[in-house]
Amino acid sequence: MSIERLDHVALMTRDVARAAQFYCDWADMEVVHDRRDPGSTHRVMWVRPAHDPAGLILVLIESEEPRPGGRMDHFGFHVADRGEVDAIAGRARAEGVLVEGPLDAGPVVGYYCMIRDPDGNLLEFSCDQLKA
Repeated sequence: MSIERLDHVALMTRDVARAAQFYCDWADMEVVHDRRDPGSTHRVMWVRPAHDPAGLILVLIESEEPRPGGRMDHFGFHVADRGEVDAIAGRARAEGVLVEGPLDAGPVVGYYCMIRDPDGNLLEFSCDQLKA
């Protein structure tokens, strides 16, 4: 397995614009992506350090869904290519920790799979994501 970097952390928020503005105001971040998926009422915004184009991205996902374990959704790890995603998904499937994928979700989300750690936290392994 060849993990290139931890490139994002996804957080659920009740008001994505308010959360993005908070991180811009308090953590010197900037909005680098803003979308509403077709058929969805939920908005997704990406913010990252304004001074670091390769910096860790916070993916802010709008949701009213109750989350008793907190609002963190997943850690996002970037891998080199689809073969890496497929290998991770295969290993995770064999070990009973695969949650989703591998899937091709298009040019923004990319090709990914999701696994669950022993405490229930999600990890996404992806490639081909939009380079914002």
